[in-house]
Amino acid sequence: MSSPTRLILVTGHTFGLRAFEGIFAAPAYLDGRLSVEMMVGLDTGRAGGTVGFLSSTGLAAEQGVRHVYTTDGRLTDLAGSIRECQPHYLLVIGWSRLVAPEVLAIPAAEPGETAPGAAGCIGMHPTKLPTGRGQAPIPWTIIKGLRSTALSVFFLEAAADTGSVIAQHDLPVHPRETAASLFYRIAGTHFTAGFELAGQLADRAVPAQRQDDGIASVWPKRRPADGEISSSMTFAEIDALVRALLGPYPRAFVSIDGRQYPVRSAEYAGPLREPAEPVDPNGAAGPQLAVDHVYFPCRDGLVRLLRTDGKTTG
Repeated sequence: MSSPTRLILVTGHTFGLRAFEGIFAAPAYLDGRLSVEMMVGLDTGRAGGTVGFLSSTGLAAEQGVRHVYTTDGRLTDLAGSIRECQPHYLLVIGWSRLVAPEVLAIPAAEPGETAPGAAGCIGMHPTKLPTGRGQAPIPWTIIKGLRSTALSVFFLEAAADTGSVIAQHDLPVHPRETAASLFYRIAGTHFTAGFELAGQLADRAVPAQRQDDGIASVWPKRRPADGEISSSMTFAEIDALVRALLGPYPRAFVSIDGRQYPVRSAEYAGPLREPAEPVDPNGAAGPQLAVDHVYFPCRDGLVRLLRTDGKTTG
């Protein structure tokens, strides 16, 4: 190649920062075969509503890359600036909005370049696509009891997570996995994915395989209210929900007398012999609060929920 591959990097998330660190650490970047023309970050005013938010300003300053903010997740407000950079690739990672089609169409190959994937927009998604398209992939992985997952690198299309897959980095899921532990491991995998992708970007040859839409699944958005623990759940369901909402996610919670109590762990405390039997050792009926826990009746017994608001847990 006579000229370096021009990149624009977009993120407002820990995952994107880890992937871009991998690119900056790769031989292709150190050899001058990659040029990062601009980094785009999410405006800090959106931080409170973005799980895993992390500013990209520090990394951009470290690498001497121009950095701009946006409040437009579709990137239409920056379409002109992106077009001026004449990027071969736009990498959008850890970004909760779908990029507008007019922006997806901007990256272009050089005249005469015919290699597969000589230009385009690329994202990463922490499931083994086409499984788990959509939102909240880490909580859903644990709630669904999956024993393996992956980080998928793929070309972006107008629809969410439907583009051709470039690479998949497999991860096992531990039986006692939490959203926190899986988040940390997937963040590390983003570094590896960025590091390995860099060489293909430099060569302007990024082959990919179409997804099989016939076996695809879509996981829906989760709201904080979806973390409520119900007495109709089994202990296994409660345990999975609690583990799925650790780390950067809003905690699972129980509602007692109109107040929500967030929890960080669940333990099986034994069976209930009668539906009306008291649920705590002191003989009181119904869900009972203690200093740092809640005794809570569920479909198959009694659960001891460790609160995050108790005196001993802070």
